[in-house]
Order: sequence, then structure tokens, then C-alpha cells
Amino acid sequence: MDVEEIIDTLYGLPPAEFTRARNEAAAELRKAGRRVEADRIKELRKPTAAAAAVNRLVRDRRPDVEEYLRLAAAVRDAQLAGKGDPAAAARRARESLERVIRAGGEAVRQSVLAAAVDEDAAKELLGGRLDRELEPRGVGTLLAHMQPGAAPASKRRPAERRPDDRAARANLREATAALTKARTAEADAQERLATARRDVIRATAAVERAQLELDRVQRR
Repeated sequence: MDVEEIIDTLYGLPPAEFTRARNEAAAELRKAGRRVEADRIKELRKPTAAAAAVNRLVRDRRPDVEEYLRLAAAVRDAQLAGKGDPAAAARRARESLERVIRAGGEAVRQSVLAAAVDEDAAKELLGGRLDRELEPRGVGTLLAHMQPGAAPASKRRPAERRPDDRAARANLREATAALTKARTAEADAQERLATARRDVIRATAAVERAQLELDRVQRR
């Protein structure tokens, strides 16, 4: 199987099945002499529950997701380029968003909204290989219009001049990246701990069996 097909298959699995399937796939590739591909598979990160929900959504309801992203782009055009009716575009986008959320569950909302305001995030989402939730990168009036209960643009107060928050945003990105790294390390540590505990149980059972065998031999 092509390595890209393997990756797609893995990220379509429930998180509980990911690690075992990843390790088995890497072992098969290594056995076949495809060491570079095996190393690539072995380095894949287990998806969080939220990321796995997004991956399933993209596989099961891709037309709905693509429709929402198209409508979100229409909202951007209406707001930023003055094309069309901003209120009507936002209403259609909100309705589409809620259909997507009903299909994928509340866990997908953050990633779907992030994809709505960033083309790179949209490509990641549609790739169906997320291992972590997407972080909003361009939040603003677009997201506000697409939240449930949002008021039409015509009823909103005029936007005020925003302060320069670039440094604060940079700090937030760094802190978020550090948190993501820490969570990944924690998940890896928990996985290693679970493996170690299983090894201890097996080793303890082996010692008990060996002791019983020794006792039988000595009683002869």
C-alpha cells in the first residue's frame, strides 16, 4: 500500500486504535525494507478526540464542509470587498455551520471556524489528517457573524480603531505552541506508562510461573 494511503487510513481510525495500527504499519514497512517510509509512519502523532472528530466529519460529510467553507468565503467577500449582502451571506453561513456542527458534534466547531478564516487551515482540515484542533488564526468580524444569535452587520456598532496587539498575539501563539507540545509530551508519557505497566504485569506473571515450576522441581 502507498504510504499516503496508509496515512489516510490511520487518520480515519478512532484514536483508541491509532497507535496499534500505526506501529503495525511501520513494522510491515520496515520488514519490507521501506525504512524511510516506516520512520515517517512511526512519527505520526495520535489525534486528539476533537481532531479525530474533524477527520471523520471530512470523510463522512465532505460536501457539507466544502459548502460551509464556500459560504464563509462569501461572507469574507461581502465584508471585506463589499460584494453582495453581508447580512444574508452571514445568515447562510451560520445555517450551514450549524448543519456541519450537528453532523460532527460540538468538538469540531473550533477547527471548522478556524478553517473558515484561513485558507491554509482550510486545506489542513480538508486533508482529513489532523492530530490536533486547528487554532483560529484570523478571527474577527467574520467569526462573530457566524456565531449563533449574531446580529446582522447593519445593526452592529461602527468598528472602533483597534490597538496594536501584534506582540500580544505573538505571545499567545508561542504559549499555544508550548501548550500543544506539552500536551503531546504528556500523551506520549501516558502511552509509555501504560506500556510499562503491561510489561510489569507480564513480567510478574512470568516470575510467578517460573517460581511455581521451581517449587515443583524441588519437591520431586
